[in-house]
Amino acid sequence: MARVLAETGAEQARWDLAELYRSPDDPAIEATLAEALEFAREFERRYRGRIAQLSPAEFTRMMEELERHYLHSARPGLYAHLLHSLDTRDHAAGRLMARTREAAAERGKHLVFFGLEVAQLTDEQCRRLFADPVAVRYRHAIEVERRFREHQLSEVEERLLTEISPTGVGAWTRLFEELCAGIEVELDEGVAPLSVALARLRDPDRTLREGASHAITAALRRDLRTRAYIFNIVLQDKAISDRLRKYPTWISARNLANEISDEAVQALVEAVTGRYDLVARYYRVKRRLLGVDRLYEWDRYAPLGTADRRITWSEARDLVLSSYRRFSPRAGDIISDFFERRWIDAPVVEGKEGGAYCAFATPDLHPFVMMNFTGQLNDALTLAHELGHGLHDVLAARRSHVFDYHPPLTLAETASVFGETLTFDAVLAEEPDPQVRLSMLCHQVEDAFATIFRQVAMNRFEDAVHLARRTEGELAPERIGDLWQQHLQAMFGDSLSLTDEHEVWWSYVEHFVHTPGYVYAYAFGNLLALSIYRRYREAGSPEFVDAYLDFLGLGGSMPPHEAARRVGVDIGDPGFWSSGLDIVADMVAEVERLAGA
Repeated sequence: MARVLAETGAEQARWDLAELYRSPDDPAIEATLAEALEFAREFERRYRGRIAQLSPAEFTRMMEELERHYLHSARPGLYAHLLHSLDTRDHAAGRLMARTREAAAERGKHLVFFGLEVAQLTDEQCRRLFADPVAVRYRHAIEVERRFREHQLSEVEERLLTEISPTGVGAWTRLFEELCAGIEVELDEGVAPLSVALARLRDPDRTLREGASHAITAALRRDLRTRAYIFNIVLQDKAISDRLRKYPTWISARNLANEISDEAVQALVEAVTGRYDLVARYYRVKRRLLGVDRLYEWDRYAPLGTADRRITWSEARDLVLSSYRRFSPRAGDIISDFFERRWIDAPVVEGKEGGAYCAFATPDLHPFVMMNFTGQLNDALTLAHELGHGLHDVLAARRSHVFDYHPPLTLAETASVFGETLTFDAVLAEEPDPQVRLSMLCHQVEDAFATIFRQVAMNRFEDAVHLARRTEGELAPERIGDLWQQHLQAMFGDSLSLTDEHEVWWSYVEHFVHTPGYVYAYAFGNLLALSIYRRYREAGSPEFVDAYLDFLGLGGSMPPHEAARRVGVDIGDPGFWSSGLDIVADMVAEVERLAGA
């Protein structure tokens, strides 16, 4: 069958990875890996067993040496990751990714002592370091390491786990990603990559949407058992790790890395699941607007009116750039660099990894945005979303050292959602037709649902599937599908029905495999971003804009609750999540009002 890869104008928006290395065989890669290994061996020889006895000046020198090492040694791994994303079928790229992971494990075993010894620093030793005006620069990095002290194994065990890591979960994750990138969907007009087929679910023609949905299901069923087996391996590896490290729940390690308590995450989950009625209210209205008796999974993102309009790459570029520039010329200039300097890889290409991301490594390297642009308005919003990550990374890089560079996941989605909302509001502000405004508002509501309610529903699925794997043993694909259906259907109530075909749609969500527990961070970041955005709309002052950009510039230099205070938000307030959900409730009420009118 013919390939379905329509031109969108994004074909020339490609990365120029020559700024990192000339090719996978560039001798500079092996030279860098060799230098990094030699540094790790020497660093271990000089500092192992001595960290607690170092003076503040000696501790600072040690951290500066390690920082220079990370800046230098990160390049090969980043290059391999980006190259593999562009074509997961390319053996040279895959081989290089394996090589960089093996090299990271080889040198990593020599650096295991560092995290263990820093974590064991006493309160008194830390007070001595933090009293020094230079060493205090590393306070947050030290506190992050100490947070894990109760969950560390012995040095021998940690070294062993590091050394065998290339053949562990990372290897299974790569296989899962390659299988997902290779999924081909047989549409009526030809064979399409999964990203193109998923975009068809936003087509105004219900027959085309339903056909695409059935075709996606058929494609996902191929190799389903293999992807389910990989998922089982990841689930069991997580169970073993949590047991050995004495984490009380499957998600405790993720929460600790996100610098948020189990109780706070549970409060978020309960707040969102307690407002599932908002989803049902909205889809009852949408069912009436679409004029159908019943909604199914292929109707979730069905457009109303012209919200499904096509958009070229140049139009998307201008839309996103102007949205950021209206908010802040400084932010706009940073976003412009991504286009001008080829920091974005946008077209749909055979073998390319699906989805979208913004990759970062160290403060001295710019971020790289990857997406699959299919020419829909939603793709422009995805572009604005990923560039929000890029803005966050650039601002943090200007102020942070490598240990504090990137924020935890709980803050990482804030700038992206904020930027997406900026862009959507720019589109909405230029639309005079009330019917079109209604259709666009519906689009915004559905995006909020996808980022808040759907992500929490997927968190509930993850919670159930991790527990089931630990109590029932290896899970059949059908069992995983049952849990998926149960928790995803719960958010819709009786307003939309997920058919039996939907039970395999968990199997292309790569977050479940590469970062277990990740998904609730989307809800966290979205609600935080909505609250910040409401403050921006109310204040609208240059001072608030500066405060927001300053907040982004903090990177990961302080815990989320401290950073959020910089923009007047108290995420420790028990009512915070409810107030964020009230914003979504206002949006749903506006849809109801406009639909009634």
